Amino acid sequence: MTTISNMTADAFVKRPPRDMRFFLVHGSDEGLVRERAKALVGAALQGDADPLRLTRLDGDAVARDPGALADEAYAVAMFGGARAVWIEAQARDLLPALTPLFARPPVDCTIVVEAGSLKRGTALRSAFEKAEGAASIECYPDDKRTLGPLIEAEARAAGMTIAPEARDYLVGLLGSDRGATRSEIAKLTLYARGQSRIEIDDVEAIVADAAPSTLDATIDAALLGDVAGVEAGAGRFFADGGDAGFLVMRLAQRLTLLRRLRLEMETGKNFDGVAQAMGLRMAPASRAALAKQAERWSGAAAARRLAAVATLSGRVRRNPRLAGALAQRALWAIATGLRPQRQVQRNEDV
Repeated sequence: MTTISNMTADAFVKRPPRDMRFFLVHGSDEGLVRERAKALVGAALQGDADPLRLTRLDGDAVARDPGALADEAYAVAMFGGARAVWIEAQARDLLPALTPLFARPPVDCTIVVEAGSLKRGTALRSAFEKAEGAASIECYPDDKRTLGPLIEAEARAAGMTIAPEARDYLVGLLGSDRGATRSEIAKLTLYARGQSRIEIDDVEAIVADAAPSTLDATIDAALLGDVAGVEAGAGRFFADGGDAGFLVMRLAQRLTLLRRLRLEMETGKNFDGVAQAMGLRMAPASRAALAKQAERWSGAAAARRLAAVATLSGRVRRNPRLAGALAQRALWAIATGLRPQRQVQRNEDV
């Protein structure tokens, strides 16, 4: 019985046992299933790209004519050497075609079956788990345990190492899709070409959504009481064609986050613990700025300002010609510590 877990699958598919002839690659991550199936075929053919040594079949064809698989499996390559049959199962019943092969395995042919998510106990999965010379290989979305080794391996392949803090930061930015992960890592290694080590600054510079925007930096300045930073940042934002409504929306989002953080911290928890529990993924500089804001603001103060910004949002929509001035005034009021004025005072809410 051979079941290869998701954690160990990458190493396994690179060097599968030479006497193993049957592989079922299955799971919910379609991109990872395809990647590992391709690696197994490559290992079986030892990198030989001769199309005569590889046969691609779909599940429909195998289900319609089970004998066709045996014909391919026992065939001899025209110019010698090992062969491989790569099957896309497509939820078809392949056992009638595979069972005779399990009983009499081919000598020089590897069978790789690519399938979707299969529950434990499914007939096809159970057959591969129990058959001699066969393996069932799990493929599930990446998590922190699998991303770290993947990042390090890709960096080594590019002739570099990656600083531990840069690796950990990158893990926090990447998602669960293997294809997207490889794309982001490829961009990073290309950007850092010529260096011996990838640093955290490289990650911030190139990985999608890693670098803080001018708008985020301006909101940081407002919440930290940096009036000069607000004036400079807001000036750049609007000079570049920034939208006041979007600014107000991002400000409301930040205040909502800040209020949630403070409410948890006011129960005795520290910033790092709350941020981790909330799953915050931010650039180190942005995280440090948020930590300072959490020290400067209380939950009640953030709630008051959030209510004022919600009212401001309506005014910005109703007065597009004054929207930029209203948004800048709100940022300046936050930076200088002015309390929101009440609506009865000419509806001047921020």
